Amino acid sequence: MATDEDYAAFLEKANADPSEGISATQSVGRAGLKAVDEGEAIPAVLKSAVADAFYVSDADEPFEPVCLNLPEDKGTLPDEATFAKLVEHPQPEEAVVEIMDIGKWDPQGQYKELVDATRKATKGSDVMVYRIERGGSRVEYWLVGVEGGKLLGVKALAIES
Repeated sequence: MATDEDYAAFLEKANADPSEGISATQSVGRAGLKAVDEGEAIPAVLKSAVADAFYVSDADEPFEPVCLNLPEDKGTLPDEATFAKLVEHPQPEEAVVEIMDIGKWDPQGQYKELVDATRKATKGSDVMVYRIERGGSRVEYWLVGVEGGKLLGVKALAIES
């Protein structure tokens, strides 16, 4: 039979913060990447497109709108290193980012409505997919284009085993 002190210790341990003792470097991939700059208005076409859209993977996750100010408006999509900094990856120098064609990301046209919405929001600019690893089997796919000095589009988390 346990003493009152043993039982109290058990309860304290059970109610403790599960992330206590985990350093920031151990939790890479758990915190979300920045998708919307503070004070930015998300285009209505993107809000509408993500309303009931999910990325199908081992865990079907909802799409979220993206609206980020580009540090240098060249009217072109950022390179991998710039993208990692833009989304505030916790370790941008070590981030694994791949730029993909839409056809490689969505060979069966399953996300055509999201592609069309992104093209509409960016007024027909080039639209590409950024794949950024988040740790373990977690990756994020960012379907984005550039318009008016902003990176606009949608993103979703994928669990790939």
